Amino acid sequence: MITFYSPGAPGVQLESGTSCAELTAPAVWIDLFQPTTDEEKALEAALGINIPTREEMQEIELSSRLYKEGDSLYMTGIMVTNASSDNPTSSAVTFIVMPNRLVTLRYAEPQPFVSFRSQRQAHPEFYRNGHDVLAGLLDAIIDRVADILESVGGSLDRISLRIFDAEAPDGGSNWDRQPQKGKSGRRRRQRQGDFVDILRRIGCTSDLVSRARESLVSFARVVAYYREMQHENPAAREALVHLKTVAGDLGSLSDHATFMSGKISFLLEATLGMINNEQNGIIKIVSVAAVVFLPPTLVASVYGMNFEVMPELKWVAGYPFALILMVISAVLPYAIFKRKGWL
Repeated sequence: MITFYSPGAPGVQLESGTSCAELTAPAVWIDLFQPTTDEEKALEAALGINIPTREEMQEIELSSRLYKEGDSLYMTGIMVTNASSDNPTSSAVTFIVMPNRLVTLRYAEPQPFVSFRSQRQAHPEFYRNGHDVLAGLLDAIIDRVADILESVGGSLDRISLRIFDAEAPDGGSNWDRQPQKGKSGRRRRQRQGDFVDILRRIGCTSDLVSRARESLVSFARVVAYYREMQHENPAAREALVHLKTVAGDLGSLSDHATFMSGKISFLLEATLGMINNEQNGIIKIVSVAAVVFLPPTLVASVYGMNFEVMPELKWVAGYPFALILMVISAVLPYAIFKRKGWL
């Protein structure tokens, strides 16, 4: 689908039977969304440019993402296209800056394009040429990344509360904060399940932050390349002034994303430490049980020997004596461990 945007006019889509050249002439922004081969050929013929393929857009070499052909600049950036689910995704978007218009090529519907179209419709006088449109799109992209990082910050705060809240294992209002006396086993299973969920959430959050950082790095290169190539273009003067602020925002957001990556690493290590503590508690219980039952087992082994000459063998009180001795030998180590604070 191809949509043509002329100054102060709503978008017009290319339909069958419509001349591409007639729609191209007045347009300052041409948006290609999942174009077909015929649409690409029609636009290439009308503009005299080469439209990169989807495979070419995915290449990671800097020379394949930022280059110049004739009077046109080809710049490809990575955008986060699905930040609200547990499986965030990214998509490449190519900006073709021509002397009098902007062409965008994409195969996804990122939120910045939706918000920018609304912004353009509300203030059409701000977007008189392709350079103004590019500056507006980059502004919307930066705002979207900032919103994503803000959302990630809130998620990390909730995860941190779930990990370190001592009163409620999950740190949330949905957990039972009443005393768990006599329910330690169920509570431990509950905490183990919660840690598994926390690890999953940390993994999804880390993936989202990584994609946001990748987007910030790619658009920092796009802005730097555009400013370098257009610094003498009078038509891009206003856009260049605005993109100087955008470049500063990209740097600050990159620093913030780096900080969040460090916090994610800390929370991951803390969660693994909590899991290790839970495992140590289980091993501790097993070890105490083994120590408690070892002396009674020794007593039972002694009196289970089949020797004819045993002092207590024909003793009437021998059986109760052995039972009492086993109980004492089990209780005494437990009492000693308790007194020393080992339990």
